Amino acid sequence: MDAQARIEEAMAQLGRNMPKVRADPQAVLDGRFTGVSSSGGVTVVVDSLGRVEEVRLAPGACSRYGETELASEVVEASTAARRAAEELDFDAERPERPVSGREPLEPVEEEDFSRRSFLESDW
Repeated sequence: MDAQARIEEAMAQLGRNMPKVRADPQAVLDGRFTGVSSSGGVTVVVDSLGRVEEVRLAPGACSRYGETELASEVVEASTAARRAAEELDFDAERPERPVSGREPLEPVEEEDFSRRSFLESDW
């Protein structure tokens, strides 16, 4: 994509975002945008400038995926979060996750590890 096309796309994006900015400028400044990988194993939260604030891994994600798969999950979630930030997509309903060939992670009950040390855990 050449420079002129990128400038035109940026100007079009600005035009789409201006009503949202005018409606609630503080929300733009304080905005947090979330992206989730297709398997649901990784969630990334970015600020309104696209800077990563938080990365969450679902329970079992590290043991289920290899390093390369886990890295691609992080990139996918990060890309989705940054796209939401670019479009100021505050409360958008997330579309169905695309089929990635990976099964979604099963929900795991939360355990309270705050009162136990590592030596006391079942690991």
